[in-house]
Amino acid sequence: MSLPYEEKITDLDEAIKQACNDIIDKAFMEEKNEKAIAEYIRAKFEEKEEGKWNVIIGKDFGSHVVHRSRRYGLFSVGELNILIWQSG
Repeated sequence: MSLPYEEKITDLDEAIKQACNDIIDKAFMEEKNEKAIAEYIRAKFEEKEEGKWNVIIGKDFGSHVVHRSRRYGLFSVGELNILIWQSG
């Protein structure tokens, strides 16, 4: 089952971008709330890629983040926005 998933803004390597849909889809199927979904996504990214990743999920939020090159993505699933980035 695939969720209504949309890329809004991305600066991600192609390999990471391709993994995003699967990771996000599984997170929404396995977890019940936004905090648990964000933690799941962060953990999966940290398993796949070096370094620390950050994830914010919500209906309405603003952000200004500093990220590593090719390590930033903003996605939406239904009404929720998902911001994923790696800093430092």
